[in-house]
This record gives sequence, C-alpha cells and structure tokens, in this order.
Amino acid sequence: IRTPRNLGFGRGANAGFAVVESEFGLLLNADARLMPGVLEVLCDAAQRYPDAGLLAPEIFGDDGALQFGHALPHTPAHKRYLPMPAGDCCMDYVGGSAMFFRMSAFRALGGFDDAIFLYGEDDDICMRMAAAGHALVHVVGGRVVHAGGKSTSPSPRLEWCKAWHQGWSRMHLEAKHRGRAAAWVYLLREWPSLAAKALLRGRDARHTKWSGRSAGMAAWARGREATVIGLDPAGEVARFPAKGFRFR
Repeated sequence: IRTPRNLGFGRGANAGFAVVESEFGLLLNADARLMPGVLEVLCDAAQRYPDAGLLAPEIFGDDGALQFGHALPHTPAHKRYLPMPAGDCCMDYVGGSAMFFRMSAFRALGGFDDAIFLYGEDDDICMRMAAAGHALVHVVGGRVVHAGGKSTSPSPRLEWCKAWHQGWSRMHLEAKHRGRAAAWVYLLREWPSLAAKALLRGRDARHTKWSGRSAGMAAWARGREATVIGLDPAGEVARFPAKGFRFR
C-alpha cells in the first residue's frame, strides 16, 4: 500500500488492514522474520480460541532470548525466577513485533489509534482488546525472530525524534486510559527531572534521549499532534537541538 506521506506505524498498519479480506491479519515489524510453519500454528490456535481477538507467536531476539510481552528477556540468568508457561496462555499485553488479529475484533475497535504516530500503539490496542472482552493469547510453537531496533539506521537526530514520540505517546496513553488528571500528575512528576538531566548531560546519548522525551511530553501538554519525526508540516512542533537543549 503506497500512501502520500509517512502516516506513522499504527496509521500505516490501518491503511494496510483496510484492504484485508481474510478472517485474520498479521502485522509484522520490518525487522522481524517468520520461521517456517508459524502462520499455520497461529491459524490453528485462532480456531481453538474463538474468543481470542489477538494472538502472538513466540518472539525471539537475534541472541536467542525469548521476548515475552513486557517481561524481561527470558535469559538463563532469570529462568528460575520467571518460568515460562509450558503451553499457550492468556496475557495482558503481547509484543508489537508480530501481532495476529482476528479481523472482526480489530475492525470493531476501529483499528490502531490514529492519534499515535509512533510508540504505544501495541499497548493501546491490547488494552482496548481486553476491555472489549477479547482474549490475548501467547501461542507456543510458532516462532518469529525479531532483530529489535534495526528497521532504521541509528543517528542522533533519529534517536531524538524517537524519544520525542516516546514522550508524546506516553502522555497520550496516560490521558486516554487513566484520565487527564493522571496524565498531568505524571507530567509534573517526570518532566522536571528529564529536562534537568538533559541540560546537565551535554551532548551524549542520554542527553539525546532525555531532551527528546521531555520535548515530546511538553508538546503533548501544549496540545500538539504527533506527526512525522515530531514536526508538523510547518515545522513548528519541535526542533532537534543542535546545541544544548531547546524546543519550541
């Protein structure tokens, strides 16, 4: 599907899913790859669990560690503390790198939140799926390998823009799912320390992260929308700081 501009992750996925005619649809990250047989495993599981609106396969990193929802990577160091289920299981969240939707459930929710440009779309749709009464199922037996963070080439500007969207999306989700009062409490608690750390860190990688994240949070507070790399078409939302920390 070719779009006239960069719509962002969730909006782009919505454009693709709009032409899906099958009962199920798979959303796969650009830096993830399917192992043989995974689609058959997911289709079989969807038939076994008719109440499941969203299913996810086992997702492994390049290092072989299992990426299990929001849990820590399932490495040998803490297998004894986080034992994996022996079979399929329901979860509150599934990882966004490979999401297998029952299209009737996906469409009933209106798809991904169009307000979000990048980050948090998967958390949001998981919460809405669960609230609508659909199960979220982690399926054992089908594998996906996710390189993680390798769909784009790293650069300070890109990292700042990603952090901007992380900050904006976190505020949006706080307001959407916990209320605007809770979002403002979170902003007042977190923003001052992020801005202060950005000012004190100079120009290292952590400065880039904290500067971008605090700028995104501030942009949300001013009522700005999330568009491509933190900039609206006129370039007025946020500016990558060439020196020090600044945003407008």
